[in-house]
Amino acid sequence: MLSRLVRVLLALTAIAPLSISLAFQFARSKNYLWAGGAFALCLCLGLLARLIISLASSRLEPLSAKILKAKSADKEVIGFFVAYALPMIFRGQPASPDLTAWLFAAGMLLFVLWGTQSTQVNPVLGVLGFHFYEVETDGGITYLMITRRRINNVLTIKKIVQLSEFGILEAGDSAQGKEK
Repeated sequence: MLSRLVRVLLALTAIAPLSISLAFQFARSKNYLWAGGAFALCLCLGLLARLIISLASSRLEPLSAKILKAKSADKEVIGFFVAYALPMIFRGQPASPDLTAWLFAAGMLLFVLWGTQSTQVNPVLGVLGFHFYEVETDGGITYLMITRRRINNVLTIKKIVQLSEFGILEAGDSAQGKEK
């Protein structure tokens, strides 16, 4: 399982698209240095998400999995993008973003992520080609599973690695995008 810090870092990578919204607001107010920084933050968060998933797939202990049901959760990625676009759409006159408000919101997000065990859909991983499924195991536990492939038959899921209490990643060749 990922450490709490790494799990929080992975969850924080989900805000990468929000950095694009912030960059857009800075660019509209002609603050190009801050806009570039916000865009660079987006790229760094995307790379961090990919790195964490790659390392988890290769370094965490693979576990056998008996998945009974799977339901796609990819649709939730679209909700993230709509929410991230709203600040760009509803902003009236070009003005510099309120950094104090952004930092306060970031602090609240860190507090919530640190205190919860949930794993959520990550739009950055969605853009990188990962899919999300709500899966139920033979033990009756429901997990959010991240995988590179589209699942048409739950019997093809053989190995997983556990990212968090309720988050798993399909391990092995299929997790890297190779179909058998």
